[in-house]
Amino acid sequence: MAEAIVSAILEQMTAITIDKAIEAWSLVQGAEKEVKRLETNFKALRLELEDAEEKEYVDKRVKHWLDKFRDVSYDMEDVLDEWETAVQHLQTDPSGSASVRKWKVCPFVSCFSSGSQVVRRYNIATKIKKVNEEVDEIVKDKVRFELIKRKIKQPKRPETTSFVDVSELIGRDAMKEEIISILLCDYKCRNVPTITLVGMGGIGKTALAQLIYNDHRIQTHFSKTIWVCASDPFDQTQIARAILGDLDPDSLISLKTPTLQSVLSKISERLTREKFLFVFDDVWTDRDQDWETLKVAFKYGMPGSCILVTTRKESVARRLESPHVVPLQLLSEEMCWLILSQKAFSGRSQASREILEDIGREIANKCKGLPLAAKTIGGLLQDKKGREEWQDVLNNVIWKSSFAHEIFSPLLLSYHDLPSPIRQCLSYCAIFPNSFTIYKDELIQCWMAQGYLNSDGNRRRELKGEDYFKYLATRSFFQDFEKDTSGSIISCKMHDMVHEFVQFLTEHRFVTEVVARNSTLDLSSKRVRHLRLEIPSWDASPLSTCLIEKLRSLVVVSDGLSSGDGLQDLFSRSKLLRFLEFDWLRLRPEQIAGGMKNLIHLRYLSLISCSGLENLPESVCELINLQSLNLRDCLDLKKLAVGMGKLINLRYLCIKECPRLSYYPKGIRHLTSLTRLSGIRMRVDQSDGNEFSIGDLENLDLLGGSLCVELIGDALNWAEANRAKLHNKIHLKRTDIWICSPNIKKEEVLKALNPPSTLLVELFDYQKWLPFNEARIQRMKIREKLIVARIVSRAALKFIADCSSGSGKSTSD
Repeated sequence: MAEAIVSAILEQMTAITIDKAIEAWSLVQGAEKEVKRLETNFKALRLELEDAEEKEYVDKRVKHWLDKFRDVSYDMEDVLDEWETAVQHLQTDPSGSASVRKWKVCPFVSCFSSGSQVVRRYNIATKIKKVNEEVDEIVKDKVRFELIKRKIKQPKRPETTSFVDVSELIGRDAMKEEIISILLCDYKCRNVPTITLVGMGGIGKTALAQLIYNDHRIQTHFSKTIWVCASDPFDQTQIARAILGDLDPDSLISLKTPTLQSVLSKISERLTREKFLFVFDDVWTDRDQDWETLKVAFKYGMPGSCILVTTRKESVARRLESPHVVPLQLLSEEMCWLILSQKAFSGRSQASREILEDIGREIANKCKGLPLAAKTIGGLLQDKKGREEWQDVLNNVIWKSSFAHEIFSPLLLSYHDLPSPIRQCLSYCAIFPNSFTIYKDELIQCWMAQGYLNSDGNRRRELKGEDYFKYLATRSFFQDFEKDTSGSIISCKMHDMVHEFVQFLTEHRFVTEVVARNSTLDLSSKRVRHLRLEIPSWDASPLSTCLIEKLRSLVVVSDGLSSGDGLQDLFSRSKLLRFLEFDWLRLRPEQIAGGMKNLIHLRYLSLISCSGLENLPESVCELINLQSLNLRDCLDLKKLAVGMGKLINLRYLCIKECPRLSYYPKGIRHLTSLTRLSGIRMRVDQSDGNEFSIGDLENLDLLGGSLCVELIGDALNWAEANRAKLHNKIHLKRTDIWICSPNIKKEEVLKALNPPSTLLVELFDYQKWLPFNEARIQRMKIREKLIVARIVSRAALKFIADCSSGSGKSTSD
């Protein structure tokens, strides 16, 4: 993860070292050597960071060193952001229009009055020198303590075997029978059929394979059964030798220098007389070249031969062309309890069991269906004798506990198998609460806001985000997928144990706090960069905070009743924010406007389900570096800002479920970087100078995914519809068009738009739009009634509390 941060920094530093423009160079004048030295140090450190990251969870000194390095890396990113902001200002003409020059890292809002003031107020050279001094100290610490060179015992992928006490394996009987029935069918096909068991680490793939392998029906049906642990590193020759050694030990001994060729020849010769079952356990490699030669040799087996594979990666099943892919499901709470109690009560009396069973069942529920977690915690409970010790285990958050590393060791293996850029994307999911519905597009925008998806090409960032998401999804880090009609993923969740794991990875950097009434939140003891605040009641503000100046993400969540009055200081002091979200707050436009001017680094602004916000403040349009704007479910929103066209770097605009929104400014047509546009109403009868019309889609050619629009107007203007040029929207997959007027016919709309045959277009006429709109209005009314009910309920509870307090006082007097 730190390695990915360094790569991004080096990419930005290159811009400094090669840019000789007078404006740019004036900001680093006198620090040329410092820039070069810093670049050299970062390049040298990058080579050793991956090794350090693997050691940080088993050596506290390495973790402390890496934390210091991450801090200084963040500081350097901030300095580079300021440099590019200042350069962009210097290359802006007096009228405020941006220079033709485009920067790889987007420019920020202009907040200076002259070039000389930029140099005075933003002495970039001085800041680079300061960062360089800190990096020098970090390099010295590495050398002084030999932090990276020291050999540390790493968690290795354990070698598995077929030997197991099957009586101790619980909870997979039905699936075992299902797979055995498949294996006992004698397939007649060109290739040896493969059954692949897929699931996250700790879900019980190996245990199920052991159950199947040791079943007497399997042992009698196949003339030869062989178990192979195929963990990384995948070595074809070593695997082939293991198979031959089990098939025919004498043949292996007879080979004086056993090469892969000679061993495979012996295997294919021997398999002609065998109906075999090979179990390849814990397979990680999904490269075709690792499997091709082995698969060819296995073809010589007798009809009915099979291969059973266990893996964490769906891509392995695809490479092996498995006709049967079996995703393992989580165990029930009862099964987790049976596994845990089997270990925890070993050697204990029935009386002891009765005393501890109620707490034990609650602890088992924390395992969230993972048998390995239940088994591990059960083993830890063996040495804990009384209720108090068991209660401590129950009360402990797993990721903060002393046994966290042991619980998470299977997930650490999966984590370290990820490329460094994808590790940081996974770690960012710690910003979400447990069991949270994560919308894929919004998650990708979050990654982009943090600079995790830097790439050449205007659309490559979103595509890279899609690739990263799929990579994590196919490795079981996400689950509970919601898909659209075309099969594309809309949203997902993380398993509770995976979520606790990412919290374990990001301790102190990602923090979630529930804020009590009139409380002070002190973050001085932590290295917080990403903060989620949950405000449970409307009177929880004002909020006083300490050490929030270096926050990069701030999410404030309430219950729909809390006011934003107490949050002005919070985000006005957090000037380094890349991501700001207010969720379910009551906001007034002036509350937003007041703090926006300081957020020159902001890439993502999210105001989800915020009430009271009738119009988007014009000050938001000064955030020209803004890439994502999410206004989903803002029921009171009526008007977007007139100056929306200034947001030239905006890539994502979500205005879904804003039923009162009626004004969409013409300036949206200038947002040519938009790749996602969700929920927009446009005119089809004309093109006036104020409101967005369908022809204004003309230059928005980067739009991708699904586009949902509502058409308004008294009649269809064919020329205006044709000006949309849908044939140029090559990245769009689907367009849903709702016709909001009885005077517009969908057949005419389709002809006028003339979409390409590759674009799926769904048209809904006025008769279908009416009930759709009515349902939307009803949802809005229900939600408003719920908010009113909450207000009344809160007031009643407060009145009762006040009365009780008052009566108690009079009694005591």
